[in-house]
Amino acid sequence: MSDDGGRLVGGRYRLTERIGSGGMGTVWRATDELVGRDVAVKEPRLPGDPRDAAHQRAYHRLQREARAAARVEHPGAVAIHDVVVEDGLPWIVMELIRGESLHEVLQRGALPPTESARIGLSVVGALKAAHAKGIVHRDVKPVNVLLGQHGRVVLTDFGIAHIQGEESLTMSGEFVGSLEFIAPERMSGRGAGPAADMWSLGVCLYAAVEGWSPFRRTTLESTLAAILSAEPPEPEHAGPLGPLIVRLLAKDPDQRPDADEVAASLEAVAEGWPVPRGDLTAPQDVSSLREFADDSGTVRLGHAPAASAEPGDDPVPVPASDTAHPDAVRPEPKPSPKPSPEPEPEPEPPPRRRHAPRLVGGTLVGALLLAGGVWLGTSLTGDGGGGGRAAGDRAPVNSSVTSPETAAGPTADEVWTARPEKDLKAVLHLPRQFVRFHEQGGADDQPRMAIFDNDEVVQVRLTLWDRAPSSPMARARHQGDTWAGYGESRTQYTRTSFHGFEAVLADTTYDTEGDLTRVMELMILTDDSLLYELRVDMPKGTADEKRGTAVFKGARERLEIEDRTTP
Repeated sequence: MSDDGGRLVGGRYRLTERIGSGGMGTVWRATDELVGRDVAVKEPRLPGDPRDAAHQRAYHRLQREARAAARVEHPGAVAIHDVVVEDGLPWIVMELIRGESLHEVLQRGALPPTESARIGLSVVGALKAAHAKGIVHRDVKPVNVLLGQHGRVVLTDFGIAHIQGEESLTMSGEFVGSLEFIAPERMSGRGAGPAADMWSLGVCLYAAVEGWSPFRRTTLESTLAAILSAEPPEPEHAGPLGPLIVRLLAKDPDQRPDADEVAASLEAVAEGWPVPRGDLTAPQDVSSLREFADDSGTVRLGHAPAASAEPGDDPVPVPASDTAHPDAVRPEPKPSPKPSPEPEPEPEPPPRRRHAPRLVGGTLVGALLLAGGVWLGTSLTGDGGGGGRAAGDRAPVNSSVTSPETAAGPTADEVWTARPEKDLKAVLHLPRQFVRFHEQGGADDQPRMAIFDNDEVVQVRLTLWDRAPSSPMARARHQGDTWAGYGESRTQYTRTSFHGFEAVLADTTYDTEGDLTRVMELMILTDDSLLYELRVDMPKGTADEKRGTAVFKGARERLEIEDRTTP
């Protein structure tokens, strides 16, 4: 530990241990003394005199790191909690990921294709979230991929990200990032679009399955020449990942698969499905990623939106506060669409493996016979919810299920499937296209959570607290404070009931950097003190809002929770 160990930064973050160091600074483990949680704090390291051009470039680079990372909302992207100015420099406070980097893992040997695909799937999800915000990461490499608890994979270090509307972060002849992971178009001065991140991901996947980087040479000049002109050796241990890796490493960025196609192929490999045989060479759309003049503005994390609320019983409109709750959970992202494979039966996966249940026919029936528990069909009173349905009475999984609320929306012709969540003691019904892409929590790490999406634009999450931390209204207001932390917001609260249980509906619109987001939530308190949260995030003011609203109402009507009070 250096002399800075024990230093208090920003009046609340106590530095405790140095856990990493790079060209732009030192990363510390710290304690947030206000709420008593561990965080990671990046201490800036800037070269030269503050009046030097190099110092100023580095200073602006740090500002951009904070701005870029705060704008990317995805479980696979590191979450930024705070940015504090100390000694005239921005110190970045972020979530602490307990685990090790992919680089450290690969020091012990290569990974199987399925595990490499699982890791890559989370990375490409974070990249899609970044690209949807006009951000290209530009430094995707194993050391920036962290493997955390519960199988979580996190992409870090947006410090050299190329942000739409901001100047290039490199001067003539200056490259930032690990050379062997830099796309050839950057080397030849053609700039960096989303396809450049796909190249870097391809190099990472190659290194993961083969145990070595395909372009690493003994000198900088020979490495550069290999990137620009040499074809990498055919991967020998990639299995079904091989064709995808080869296409990702195409010299022409227009010949690389885009993030949607990459995600579909990685998911298929990770889950053991047939790899899609669609067009994997579709050109990239880079029209929204351009270089403009320098933006010298300071870091902003949100401002005021228009109000939005869904009518219901006993509305309780409450203006949200201007500060984020200390335990705020970052909302999930809203990037571009991806295709989803057809549902197939799947065995129970290992605990750390990402999985997306695909239950059909007899498999579904067996999954619902849970220890003699009685499953409740659901109904909402007072807000137009449909009638309840017992588990044995629900429509077949492979038939189209609609309701008056969903029939008029974009989901009218979709097939709804049951998604049994044993750990959550519930069955969630969603349109078939939704994929379960993240889970977290356990008995000692509350709450438990499962997150689904179909295109990373509309996202659904179901959360369970084994012991309710508060009443449904108090929890809803807590969430309202959370949304206020991302920009001024307005929430309407509606007291209701869910199959006789106390429940609250919350409908929020908040604004982050001019992007309006709508969040619809249902809080349910059971008789044995379980607290459920059903939540759907969607972009406000778009066609996806209509779709997201229909998904929320349909999932709410069909949600089944276990009755543990029946003998």
